[in-house]
Amino acid sequence: MMPSLGALRLVLSIVLFLLGLLAVVKPPSYSFWKLSIIIMEGGHWLVLPLLLSAWLSFRSGQSGRIAGQIFLGAALLYSVTVIRAYATAHKLELEFAERWSNPSPPVNGFRRASTLSFLDLFRGIDHPKPVVTTYPYAKREGRELRLDFYPALGAAKPAPCVVLVHGGGWDGGARNQLPDLNAWLSAEGYAVASLEYRLAPKDIYPAPVEDMRSALDWMRSHAGELGIDATRFVLMGRSAGGQIALQAAYLRPDASIKGVIAFYAPADMVFGYSLPTNPLIMDSRQLMVNYLGSKYEDKPEAYVASSPVEHLTATSPPTLILHGRADVLVSYQHTVHMRAKLKPLGVKHFEVDLPWAAHGFDYVFRGPGSQISLYFIERFLAEVTR
Repeated sequence: MMPSLGALRLVLSIVLFLLGLLAVVKPPSYSFWKLSIIIMEGGHWLVLPLLLSAWLSFRSGQSGRIAGQIFLGAALLYSVTVIRAYATAHKLELEFAERWSNPSPPVNGFRRASTLSFLDLFRGIDHPKPVVTTYPYAKREGRELRLDFYPALGAAKPAPCVVLVHGGGWDGGARNQLPDLNAWLSAEGYAVASLEYRLAPKDIYPAPVEDMRSALDWMRSHAGELGIDATRFVLMGRSAGGQIALQAAYLRPDASIKGVIAFYAPADMVFGYSLPTNPLIMDSRQLMVNYLGSKYEDKPEAYVASSPVEHLTATSPPTLILHGRADVLVSYQHTVHMRAKLKPLGVKHFEVDLPWAAHGFDYVFRGPGSQISLYFIERFLAEVTR
């Protein structure tokens, strides 16, 4: 016997409600973590259909009222991120205005007039598609390491250059990861170089940091060809790439590094080892062992040496940190530890603290987390590269 329409409606409402809970509770496994990003950053697409389903259910009589109430509850869950994002955006704008000067816009102007655009949640964030050129920048054991170069569009040459380091747990990822941000920055008048680097466990720390320095050296020697200003680099990394970018910025003084931007970076490796991720989501401790070549118990000095928080000084470059408090892969406490070191040292910094956001929130380029991030990345770059 085929189930009735009312039964199917009830099952659908329950399934959507349970999935919507991922907007407010931590995911229990790797697959649910990925799904939580979509629900948090793109769930607003379902709000109107859910409200319509609730209305139709209520019209179907007594049998549909339970499903209608569940549909309404689901609509609220899928609205939570946008509601929280507007409150967060206002709070962050006020904090930024208090702590930073009003930066002059880049040559092509600020593309984000506000921290969060409701229309952009649905129509997307438009940007030109620059011609990307791939260059080899170093050779390691017969293998070429390459970078994807995005030229600065519409900018007076030479232009400042953002050097991007991909995420992937130090043992994966690719230089063409999340290209929308690179293209968007190119349209802003910044050149972008997105690097590949040696991966664990074959190559352990500090190999990726050394590769980043090699890339900077190569770009300095080819600055004229690339149309970049070799005295104005900003390093940027996601997740494991954030740790690499922070290390490269903090370990050795370099006047050409004007700032560093880190998305949800493991900045305190000792802390990260002591409080590992839920193994159903990721074996973070094993990733660290692969990257550093040993357990903490066997070689604690390696964990201290690879921790960006241990290398901060009063002369460290300005720092922008973007992190979600709902991150189940890299605890938000890493950013708390960074803040505790940055503030007393007087290093110019800003934290884009997103209370709802998961690790990888920026994978949805039009989402609330990405929009807020773009706003502050624009202003940070304008401030540190002027």
